[in-house]
Amino acid sequence: MTATATAVATVEAHPMDHLRELLERGYSLSVRPRVHVHDHKDGPHPVTYADRLLVDGPERVPDHLREAIVANKPLFLAAACVLNPPTPWLRELVRRCRTGAVFVSGRTAPSGEPLECRITPGVLAANAAAFVGLDPIDDAHRIEPVVQAAMAVTDLPVEVEEKVSKAWKKG
Repeated sequence: MTATATAVATVEAHPMDHLRELLERGYSLSVRPRVHVHDHKDGPHPVTYADRLLVDGPERVPDHLREAIVANKPLFLAAACVLNPPTPWLRELVRRCRTGAVFVSGRTAPSGEPLECRITPGVLAANAAAFVGLDPIDDAHRIEPVVQAAMAVTDLPVEVEEKVSKAWKKG
């Protein structure tokens, strides 16, 4: 394939196709987070963001996939957040979304009853969007298909999910 044909194929292919190809070739995606400390009147407030996408695999990433990653970095970062959540809170959101766990919110319905909630792929996408530096409202729709594709790849047995949840709650 010529360089021009590769560039055209990279632009025309969907990021999920590239994600699938990376995973099928044996690559893994992860995120290196960074902590930014905001100074507030009540003291410093650390906020964790995605800093860098790390791709590990059997060989150098092929050029067409490298170009796709560069062109769609936020989408690949979001996928990595689901495949290998870099923080405990993201691990818990992924677990709740994958298992469909129902939890009681701290908010109440107009009737005064506690609200039962689920983490949907849209909610997970909004959180991943914010974590990777995008707008959680305006950009969640771009992230959601990639989040769903990454979740489909990472279905874990319920026993493993329960262990992850217990570990997250402890620490």
